[in-house]
Amino acid sequence: MIRIGTFFGWIFAALMVAGFAGCSDDDATDEAQANRTILVYMAAQNSLSHFASDDFAEMIEGMAEVDANNHLLVYLDTDSDEPPSILHLRRDARRGTVVQETLYTYPQQDDSSVTTERMADVMRRSFTAYPAASYGLILWSHGEGWLPSTRGLRSFGQDGGSSGPVMEIADLEEAIALGTAALTGEGRFDFIYFDACFMQGVEVAYPLQAYADYLIACPLETPGPGAPYGEILQPLFAAGEADAVGMAQRYFQYYAAAYEGTATAAGNWTYGAAISVVQTAALPQLADATRALYAAYADRLAQLDADELEAEVQTFDMHRRYGGIYRHAYYDFGDFVRYLASDSDYQRWKQSLDAAVVYAQSTPTCYSIYYQGFGGALPIRAFSGLSTYVPLADPDYAAWNEVYAALAWTQAVGL
Repeated sequence: MIRIGTFFGWIFAALMVAGFAGCSDDDATDEAQANRTILVYMAAQNSLSHFASDDFAEMIEGMAEVDANNHLLVYLDTDSDEPPSILHLRRDARRGTVVQETLYTYPQQDDSSVTTERMADVMRRSFTAYPAASYGLILWSHGEGWLPSTRGLRSFGQDGGSSGPVMEIADLEEAIALGTAALTGEGRFDFIYFDACFMQGVEVAYPLQAYADYLIACPLETPGPGAPYGEILQPLFAAGEADAVGMAQRYFQYYAAAYEGTATAAGNWTYGAAISVVQTAALPQLADATRALYAAYADRLAQLDADELEAEVQTFDMHRRYGGIYRHAYYDFGDFVRYLASDSDYQRWKQSLDAAVVYAQSTPTCYSIYYQGFGGALPIRAFSGLSTYVPLADPDYAAWNEVYAALAWTQAVGL
């Protein structure tokens, strides 16, 4: 990934390369006939800010290959001196150039990009200004799955630096619910893609089924450079339904092609990567199957041991301390059920898992900043595409268990 100059200086240079053109009446597309509008919500006023310029430049490159009857809206909030803005990108079919316009600039750069009010407002402005036959949402920032935002943990997003506020999953769901009110047609997204760590957990996916047909994310840490947007925008803007699986395939192939299991001197991301796609229509079936299985193995669930689970089940946060205590928040869902149940019960349950997870790929190792205490290549021996938390009867897990008990997934499966 190239790093050049300041954030907005980079944007200007990238636009020149892409063939920047101003707007005119001749360039305008018929908004009523637009195929798809996608919003990228970049809460980047944090330690990821230096990756934002590269990803934005890649989006410009990607839009040069997308049909002109599509719109990409990018909400940018970075560590630069520029205020948060909503930028509009589209390809001018006649000139073959990428056009950028500023839809809206917020009055000041503050800590509000991880509030329900700001996210919902960005969605309303974006989707009202550029209605389409279908919609997509990309959420770009730090991520921490279902975990509560205490002791520096990030459920989703982070604003105002490394100690800034974050967004709880319940607040994220509320923002998405409010934002979808601006969508025409079916009032839901073709897809929601999390370009953020740890977000493909069943606890996150289950409540979001009301708002999207597909969820694209990773159940462990994601590469620092994020998605290769120059590669993945075409399938996301496919005619008809967005090609969520095609996007995930391109993402994985990009990182798999460079995979070496460690870093290189050139600084390219060669640690590996993982990604999966969840079809939300199958999540109720997965919840029913899981509830029946957990009921059948209730006694065994109550007696699970943390050390034995760590040894027998794929964990995605190995060697990580939360609040100074070694604990696990993310087990591979399929591998956990394989460990918990008999082979025949596991195979029956797995039919529901396979219906929900329509694509899942991982390289043999993936980078983890916590692995072995200093960061390294975490072995991935099992990858089902979804993570899950296990509420162990251990005092170290008591506070998490209390939060977990209130989640929609937990209640659906009777834990």
